[in-house]
Amino acid sequence: MKRPLDIPGPFGRTKLRYALRSGARDTATVMRVIGVLFLAGAALVGFSVLLPHPEVADTRALCAIAGLAAIVGGASLVWADRARIGIAHAVLAAGTWLVSLCVYFSGVASGLYSPMFVWVVLLAASFFSRRAVAAHLAWVVASWGVTLALVDELTGFSAITRWTLGSFVFVITAMVMSEIVIGRKSTEEQLSSAAHLANHDPLTGLANRRLLGETLGRELARARRHGTPLALVALDLDKFKAYNDERGHAAGDQLLRTASRGWVHALRAEDLIARVGGDEFVALLPDCPVAQADRTAERLRRNLPRGCACSVGVANWDRAESAERLLARADVSLYRAKDQKQPDASER
Repeated sequence: MKRPLDIPGPFGRTKLRYALRSGARDTATVMRVIGVLFLAGAALVGFSVLLPHPEVADTRALCAIAGLAAIVGGASLVWADRARIGIAHAVLAAGTWLVSLCVYFSGVASGLYSPMFVWVVLLAASFFSRRAVAAHLAWVVASWGVTLALVDELTGFSAITRWTLGSFVFVITAMVMSEIVIGRKSTEEQLSSAAHLANHDPLTGLANRRLLGETLGRELARARRHGTPLALVALDLDKFKAYNDERGHAAGDQLLRTASRGWVHALRAEDLIARVGGDEFVALLPDCPVAQADRTAERLRRNLPRGCACSVGVANWDRAESAERLLARADVSLYRAKDQKQPDASER
């Protein structure tokens, strides 16, 4: 039940795997895309040398550039998982430099190499923040301008005209792509937020009864397949109504949040705790033997704010019963503990 997505909640925890446009969606993914583009560029340059090409082109230099691009592309793919975002920026900036060299050694500014600048702009706009996109765009425009100034090409357009029109294309490409990515990201965040609200308690940030039921069904199916144990721990804060009456609902809400935070920290990453009622909670413990379930229940019982107590009931799955029956047994165990005033009572 390790969840790949945690929406910001009352506890301030944010693990949005795909919301990293301040750096990149995922550095490893960015490096892989960069690697593929470098290899594609190397192949393009290599084939262009083999096919008919302008006589002014320096084929040796172009072959050397293609070889270097292939090495960088392969390294980017191999070490993608180890790279940091700064490496991705540096490699992409080097790609801009290599494209400029291709244009220079081809001797034809309006040839087939200059459109590769668009690859750089598209990648930056797809993954990086606005500031990073602006930096890469400025580097592309500057490199394009220097290259045009160095390449003496006899065409009907001046270098300034070609630089202006090319820069216009690069800027518009970056703007359009950035807006597309931002719009998609906003839609994803809205959908994720809606899904979170539908499956979590707004006060405590814990799972709600709906998510507990769905997760319990999946974990029971898994336990049946693999023959692993499973347990539920039902919890109920003692004298919570009196606490609310004496101190007010705001204080009661704060107690629920504090207790929830303590219980989350007392559980394993694969466990799930849900708020199923006003002051009633259920913890789902997959792959948890009887003795370990008892220890977890005791840890939950003790991990509360000072002066606060709770009743606890444990139900261990008998390898045959349904989710509804297991939940019912956990409730019976809880109310038996409350009646007997023994918070750690449990039912086997």
